[in-house]
Formats: sequence, structure tokens, C-alpha cells
Amino acid sequence: ATSSAAAATGGRGGNDDDGKQPFYTFARFQQLYERLSSFRESDLEKGSEAVVETVRQITEALLWGEQNDARFFDFFCEKVILANFVRVMGLAKAPKQVKLQLLQTLSMLVMNIKNQTSMYYLLSNNHVNRLIETEFDFEDEEILAYYITFCKSLAMRLDNECVKFFFLQHPEVRFPLYVQTTRFFDHRDQMVRTAVRTITLQVYKINDPLVQRFVLQHASESYFSQLAYHLRDVWLRLDVSAEDIQDQKQMPAVQRQHELQQDMLVYMSDIFDLNVPDLTEALADRLLNCAMLP
Repeated sequence: ATSSAAAATGGRGGNDDDGKQPFYTFARFQQLYERLSSFRESDLEKGSEAVVETVRQITEALLWGEQNDARFFDFFCEKVILANFVRVMGLAKAPKQVKLQLLQTLSMLVMNIKNQTSMYYLLSNNHVNRLIETEFDFEDEEILAYYITFCKSLAMRLDNECVKFFFLQHPEVRFPLYVQTTRFFDHRDQMVRTAVRTITLQVYKINDPLVQRFVLQHASESYFSQLAYHLRDVWLRLDVSAEDIQDQKQMPAVQRQHELQQDMLVYMSDIFDLNVPDLTEALADRLLNCAMLP
């Protein structure tokens, strides 16, 4: 065990079978919660180190408890610690490092929680959707990377049952996980683009009539048109780059546009391969009318 992991336990209260992993005490976990609850916005102005370390230790202890002691997650639910995380992230003066740690924490929880009941609690009460709809400083590439990774971790857990936690019908129909992430489809960072494509492909697999109707409308009226126009622009830039080439020094520009084209075509092929007739028809129509005919 690392020294930091040992510190999160408040000392070793015991060991597991291999004699290496620390035993996280429930009393220490409660102390960490009390510390988190005591933080105010004025504390964040003084520095983020204490908040970051507290959240990190809570994460380690909670993940250990989810596998070893049900009291940890029961306490997490009872004290609505997730709401506390979201509250801190929404504070105007919350430092970047605090937001990064909280996004990383939530990604780790989503990826590592095995108990279905625990997972359903994490997704309930709309805290996750409020977080997805939070307007972070997306011009900061590090914040965007952590945010999109969090969204991708959620999408990888999507199925016909848990989609109900993300697809909101009251007071109005909304699907933040899908709509908020598609706006980054053409981001300059390939990791972000790849994550967006993974998220959308996971959504398109959901076999729920209401979800499918919403997604088809959004894709037909907005997203697929954006994809088609973007592909058209890539083709135009590729033509210009190829025509202007004079020597080998200009080859990287051509190669770059070629790679973007291949990237887009593979993604669209993946959508077609899902064999969802309405989506296939909508994408084909948008490609024809927005990328090829103009």
C-alpha cells in the first residue's frame, strides 16, 4: 500500500488476506465526511490542497468499502455525500484542482462500483445530470478531458434499464449525457472526439422507444447535419492542401486532413453498422444533402 492510501485509513486497523492492503476504518470515513462538510467557499479561496486530499481519501475509502463493508456506501447515501461533491463543484470560487479531483472521483466510482443497487443510488436524485449540465471552463483542456472522461464512464454503464436515470421527461424532455457531449464532436483533441463517439454509439444502442425518438429527432435536426457539414469542410480543406502542395514540407497538412477524413468516415460507418434503420436513413440523408450535393 502507498503511504497516501495508508493515511486515508487513519492508520492500519487490520489487513486483508495478502497482508498488503490497508483496512479502512468506518470511524475514519465518518471523520472525512465531517471534514468535507465543514468546508466553505471562503476556505477554497485560501487553497485547495485540503479539499482535494479529503475528497481523494473519501474516494479510496468508499471504493474499498464498496467491496468490503456495506456501511461505507450506506453512510455515503445517508449523508448525501454525492450532493456535497456537486455543491462544491458548483461554487464560483472552487479552484480548478478541486473540480478535477471531484470529476476524477466520480469517474472512479462509476467505473468501479459493482453492486447494482449502489450504482442506481449514485445515478438517482438527478445529481449526476446537474453535474453534466454544469458549465465548466471548457476552454481549459484539462477540465474538458476530465469532464468527457466522466461522461464516457457513465455511457459505458448505459443499458435499457439505467438509461432512465439520464433520460429525463419532466418538467421537459432532456438527455444531458447525449446532448451536452455531442457539442464536442469536432474538438481539436482526438481523445475528446473519440470519447464523444463512444458516448453516442452507446446511446444509439439503447432499445427504448422514447429514447430512440428523442435521439432520432436530435440527430436529424442537429447532430447529423453538423457531422455532414464538418466532413464537407474537411474535404474542402483536403482539396486545397493537395492542390497547393509544392514540396514534402507541405505533406503534413495534407496528411492531417486525410486522417480527419478517415476518422469521420470510420465513425459514420460504425453508426451504419448498428443497423438502426431510422438512424441509418437520417445519417444518409444528412450526408447526401449537407456534404455531397452542395
